Amino acid sequence: MPSTLTIYSSQIDINYPQVGKDNDTQGFRDNFYNIQASFLVAGLEISNLIDYGVKLENDNDFNNNKIQNAVLKNTAQVAAPTLVINTGTSYNNINFESGHYHKVSISFTGTNTYHSFNVTNWPNSGKYGNLFLQVTPNNVSTTTFNITGNVTLLGPNNFPRAYNQVKPVVYEIWSIDNGSNIYVLELTSY
Repeated sequence: MPSTLTIYSSQIDINYPQVGKDNDTQGFRDNFYNIQASFLVAGLEISNLIDYGVKLENDNDFNNNKIQNAVLKNTAQVAAPTLVINTGTSYNNINFESGHYHKVSISFTGTNTYHSFNVTNWPNSGKYGNLFLQVTPNNVSTTTFNITGNVTLLGPNNFPRAYNQVKPVVYEIWSIDNGSNIYVLELTSY
């Protein structure tokens, strides 16, 4: 896309004034006008780059615009802060926008606890969003997990899922239609 700056700068007559000729003052005025207009446009374009350009020292929000044909190297995904559950029964939202890895620590010491997780703020339909959910019970009493919504649990198990161990259970969860259909793959087996 050509810059408006090019329109003005291309009209500057670099051969004006001509040596040894009686030069018309209109040529001076035209050149000064085009130089001034070029500086004004350049200033606006530089300000836009400063305000809206990609920055190395700040987070960048691409406002749902595509980055394509990119090769990523040595990148990381965001891990959400650990959610600590202290109650026997809980209903918890897992915010997709908080990160790609969510850790839940269940520190309740009672028996037969039930914990339901609802993933919120999925990407818009037509965009693939996935996250990992790690849930760690703190005792060998039965701890039951459920992920709410129209969920398809891939593998031999169904929700709600009961565990009797103090080991992390990790799920990969994804959707391509804003959470209308959610797919879950249990990555650990005990």
